[in-house]
Amino acid sequence: MFLVDWAAQRAKLKTANWLVKLLIVVVIGGYGLMWAADKAVTVGDYVTAIAKTPIWLVVAIELFDKLADKKDYTTWGIYMSRQWGGNSVLWGIVIGLIAFLGVLYIMTGTITMNMNAYSPGVFLAAMTFALYIVMPETGDDELILFLWLAAQVATKGQYLHEAVFSLPIISKLMTVILSRLPLPL
Repeated sequence: MFLVDWAAQRAKLKTANWLVKLLIVVVIGGYGLMWAADKAVTVGDYVTAIAKTPIWLVVAIELFDKLADKKDYTTWGIYMSRQWGGNSVLWGIVIGLIAFLGVLYIMTGTITMNMNAYSPGVFLAAMTFALYIVMPETGDDELILFLWLAAQVATKGQYLHEAVFSLPIISKLMTVILSRLPLPL
C-alpha cells in the first residue's frame, strides 16, 4: 500500500514557494536597481522618498506583508491559475506588480507608462516597498516601519508632518478645527 507523507509534501511546497519568491525578488529587484543606477539616484533622494511616505501607507504595507506571509501569495497564484488558467508563478508576479503599482500610485498620485515621469528616489522607494511585500518570511518583523523611522531621523523630521497628516481624513479634520479657531486681527 502506498502512503503519502503529507507533512513532507507541504514542506516541499513551502520550500518551492520560498524559492520562487526569492527568485522574483532577486530578478525584479536587480532590474530595478539597474534602472536606478542608470538614473544616478542619490541616497538623499531615496531617504527623502521614504521619509515622505505617509504613515498610513507604511502601516498598510506592514499589514499586507503579514497577510502575504501568512497566506502565501503564491497560494493566491495557484488559486487564480486554477480559476482563470495560467501559471501560478506568473500570477504571483502579477500580485507583486499590483502591489508595486498601488504603492507607486499612492506615493505619486499618478500612474504613467513613462518611467522618466517619476522621481528616481520615489520609484526606488516604491520598488523597495513592493519587493518587501513579496519577499519571503518578512512578516515577523516591521522592517519598513523601522526604515521609515530611520528616514525620519536622517531627515531630522523635516517631512514628518507631511507623512503623518497626509491621511485625507486627518487633513480635513485639521482644516475644520483650524477654521473654527478665532484668529486675532
